Amino acid sequence: MKKLFVSILLLSTVSSYARQAVDGLFSPESAVAYKNGYFISNMGPKLEPAAKDGDGAIAWTENGRVQSPRYFNDTLHAPKGLEIAGNTLYVADIDHLKGYDLNSRKKVFDLNLENSAGMLNDVARVNDSLLLVSDCVKDQVLLINTRSKEVTVLQGTMPAVNGVWYDAQTDIVYACAMGRDMDGTGLLYQKRLGNAGEAFVPVKGSPVGLFDGIVQLDARYLLLSDWITVKNPQSGYLCVYDLKQHTYRRIPVKHSPADLALDKRRKALLIPFLLDNRMEAVPLKSLGI
Repeated sequence: MKKLFVSILLLSTVSSYARQAVDGLFSPESAVAYKNGYFISNMGPKLEPAAKDGDGAIAWTENGRVQSPRYFNDTLHAPKGLEIAGNTLYVADIDHLKGYDLNSRKKVFDLNLENSAGMLNDVARVNDSLLLVSDCVKDQVLLINTRSKEVTVLQGTMPAVNGVWYDAQTDIVYACAMGRDMDGTGLLYQKRLGNAGEAFVPVKGSPVGLFDGIVQLDARYLLLSDWITVKNPQSGYLCVYDLKQHTYRRIPVKHSPADLALDKRRKALLIPFLLDNRMEAVPLKSLGI
């Protein structure tokens, strides 16, 4: 009987994380796991990704509910990519990269790129002082030192580049794009971060799509989100790319899958469905991954 009780308890715990949806968001673009919940970037009630209207916010959610719709008391316009480095949550907000202390909730970093950036999008951690940030208007990826505020433009042009990821084991930066004029001809690119003279090039056998987010599942697989189209999208895909075989497969999902993130503790994929004002935490096993 004791073993049966323990089994039931374990099953109930697993089922509670089977699939978690968070509603009540406003154009959610990115998410990141932290402790028992998630930070989610909200661009605002109106889908205006480039408007400096002050209606953006970072929400804090736990157990499928929004606990704080505006966790940090600071003006944000259209926040997109999120990343945690050290004890700081970094946020890409059009032409600013901002950082907030997770304990005090105060802004501790603000890099003003108004004279050089087009539209900052995804953020990926290299280490606690180096971040990669994509600029989907300038078609480039930036390497930003948060201590010195030095900004380096990495070599290579990628039309409407969006998602970016760093593999510390191989020193490779992966980036995915939406294609010229966001026409769905985007590719998956790579370059070695330590080789300054090396430019981004498409990976062998690259998939083609309107790629938004990217995460690395393990040494073999990358996972990309694909809107397919921005004109009245009816469905979307998750694209699983095999780094060894240079092949890929697609998993159908709902429309508008935005920036992806991993909840490693719960082995779940975080997918903001931007047009549905919803974020879902989906167990990787349920996706066949």
